[in-house]
Amino acid sequence: MSGDERETRRPSLLAIAAVFGRISATSFGGGQMAAIRREVVRRKAWVGEGDFIELLSIAQLLPGANPTNVAVLVGSRLRGAPGAVAALLACVLPGFAILMVLAAIALDAHLPAITGALRACAAVAVGLTLANAIEMTLPRRRSIVDLALIASVAAFVLVLHASLALTLAVFIPIALLVTRPPAA
Repeated sequence: MSGDERETRRPSLLAIAAVFGRISATSFGGGQMAAIRREVVRRKAWVGEGDFIELLSIAQLLPGANPTNVAVLVGSRLRGAPGAVAALLACVLPGFAILMVLAAIALDAHLPAITGALRACAAVAVGLTLANAIEMTLPRRRSIVDLALIASVAAFVLVLHASLALTLAVFIPIALLVTRPPAA
């Protein structure tokens, strides 16, 4: 972590648990990642934007849910193993409890309001994910090469309905070639 991205004080375990517990209790799916980024990068400034992207990249390589993995990595970076445990428990337990209550209610097929509420929550999660993607690409909008890559990937997936494996196989080599820094 670079010096300008590091917060001068370490958050307490309770502060870490409060942030991830609130996120777990109030968001789900793709919306969680946007909420985590908003809290730990923008509001709390516990990690910088570059560090967050690094932690997100690592989390995507690990098995399990990306938001949970990011929470553990952030907690670990902030307070070591105790921070990782606090973040993990706070990230998992509130959502689990709420999910169990909703599952018990949803088992009653005579409650169409529950189905509508879950559809609305899914739409919100998609919107938050899109907003997060737009925000994270803002620094890249100055480069015509980066914009062309973003547009190409979007067209490849949205128009041609390409699979993730095919998209990665095609665009990773291209991205590595065209974004390579000049040789020193």
